[in-house]
Amino acid sequence: MIVTESNHWSTIINVILQSYFSNLTTTCILRHKDYDLASPSTGVNFNAYLHINPGTLEESFDTDIYNYTQQDDDFNRNGIFYDNWTRKFVAAIKQTHCEGFVAFQDDIPKFARTYRKASVYSIWRPIQSKFLFVYTKEQQREDYFQDLLFKNAANILIIESEYKNSTQFNIKTNKFVGSLFENPQELQQITQFDALTGKFEPKVDLILRNKLQNLQGREIIVGAFDYRPFMVVDFHRLPQYYDRAEDNPRHLAHVDGTEMHIVHTFCALYNCSVQVDTSEKEEWGMVFPNYTANGLMGMIIDDKTHMGMGAMYLWDLAYKSLDQTIFLGRSGITCLVPAPTRITSWNLPISPFQYTLWLGVFLCLFWEMLALFLTRLFEERVVEKKKISAIWSSIEFGYVTTLKLFISQGSDYVVNSHTVRTILFACYMIDIIVTSIYAGGLSAILTLPALEEVADSVERLYRHNITWTATSYDWIVSITVNESEESDPIYSSLLANYRVNSMSEMRRKAKTENMGFVLERMAFGHFGNGDFITPEALQRLKLMVDDIYYQFTVGMVPRMWAHLPKYNDLILAWHSSGLSQYWEWKIVADYMNANEQNQVQASMYTQVDAGPVKLDMKNFAGLILPWFIGIFISCVVFIGELIYYRWEKRREN
Repeated sequence: MIVTESNHWSTIINVILQSYFSNLTTTCILRHKDYDLASPSTGVNFNAYLHINPGTLEESFDTDIYNYTQQDDDFNRNGIFYDNWTRKFVAAIKQTHCEGFVAFQDDIPKFARTYRKASVYSIWRPIQSKFLFVYTKEQQREDYFQDLLFKNAANILIIESEYKNSTQFNIKTNKFVGSLFENPQELQQITQFDALTGKFEPKVDLILRNKLQNLQGREIIVGAFDYRPFMVVDFHRLPQYYDRAEDNPRHLAHVDGTEMHIVHTFCALYNCSVQVDTSEKEEWGMVFPNYTANGLMGMIIDDKTHMGMGAMYLWDLAYKSLDQTIFLGRSGITCLVPAPTRITSWNLPISPFQYTLWLGVFLCLFWEMLALFLTRLFEERVVEKKKISAIWSSIEFGYVTTLKLFISQGSDYVVNSHTVRTILFACYMIDIIVTSIYAGGLSAILTLPALEEVADSVERLYRHNITWTATSYDWIVSITVNESEESDPIYSSLLANYRVNSMSEMRRKAKTENMGFVLERMAFGHFGNGDFITPEALQRLKLMVDDIYYQFTVGMVPRMWAHLPKYNDLILAWHSSGLSQYWEWKIVADYMNANEQNQVQASMYTQVDAGPVKLDMKNFAGLILPWFIGIFISCVVFIGELIYYRWEKRREN
């Protein structure tokens, strides 16, 4: 290799590194024997760079300061296939936080394939990676730029020359903008560099900002199913967008929603077009440890869609395989539970008074009985001057008279003493006040029915041990991954009581079953996942007063999604301007039953009819119980008296 060649390549590469990579943390460079980066006359202005030599990659692991044991164990445990390139790049991205990448000649296609996997397997991710690819056309053996990386990444620069000793270098980039059917990976020249003069012709901004400002109709494909109000899919409303689902023969669908409207706004600002894929009808999907998935998230990983949304939460396992937008909204998981029913009041006779008041009443009756007993005994011995006065007859007088006065009945005893008459009057006054208060309390109880406790909070849902249900295990993923909640006895019990049912089963059980039905409470008071609600169900269900848990909803996008920074900026502006509240109300008004939403919200409060209520047996069940007890005791006493009478008669004979 001659010095001039080396200097020419070193000059252009270092110029690009200084202008295009200077703001990055680390740049990874795949060394190549035909390209020398050393240049004593040029100061390279970046923080750090990591050299990787593909030719000696196999031997480098033994001398590398990084211990690959844990990484290899994770790969093998999760069933992930990897080669040495993947192994090396995962460690480089994870440990050195590589944001810039430089590859040469025949290493370019292999790097592109490896980087797409390594960027997913590494838990660390840059906001916006940058790539520089260098090659000469005389040594090119294949088309280097057909990989998905060149279709989906925006920050790509390419240095191309005709020969190894060229002084003229073409600076190119992938087209990126425009329809996906117009080969966005196609290369376009943006300038030319003359190594002899050190100038670009024409002079351009190598940061490529305009590429993301005007997408020129580039499609953003959103995976969606009808999950209102977060995501609305309707095949009859207008306007309609192209639907890639094979089971939709018209390939047209109307899409909207509180989260989808941000996509429409984004495309209006940056000149992109919205497409949708409704192949997945009702599942968000699950992500597995080997970086595969099904449902909507699987469609993103398989590069069928660019976004997935519809109340997707900040799931940790999904974050390992996908990127997530900043929060789109708040969603609380609550339940519609069986409404309280009227208690069959078997304790109705004692309900008007508290237990302490009943104790006071019984003490008062005891003192009445004692006073009547003593005054009756005084009357017989002092007033009537009976020589023989039976104490038992005085006790009987005090006991029977006290009970008769308490129930406002007269007495057939003849009373001569003014003392006894005075005591009787005082006792009668006390008893008539007590019985009047008791009658008023009993009337109030009969007028206002007593309701049983309902499982309308997390603590009561746990205490009542009620089963709750939804259509997927996704509803409890956020609890199971949270160790503090999973170890909590309340949440452990709730997890054990959770059941999965189809929407048709939930719709049927909501009319009859004693269980909770999951509902999503949105940030501004509306509810999602209410397809199971019917008029019959609303009559017997009540909204919980709190949330079982809550999460922030996000949009799922693939790793390295080029639009993510601008999309996040739009979401922040969306929230700060108050549009999130406005569009939640508007989407609910346009696509959902407002009366049903109001009924669900109102059901959180106790549903008691304030109008007249017909009395039934439940109102008098408590009165029947003392009657049965009295009849039973009377029968026992009657049988006892009958036996005693016959026994006495037999003794006389």
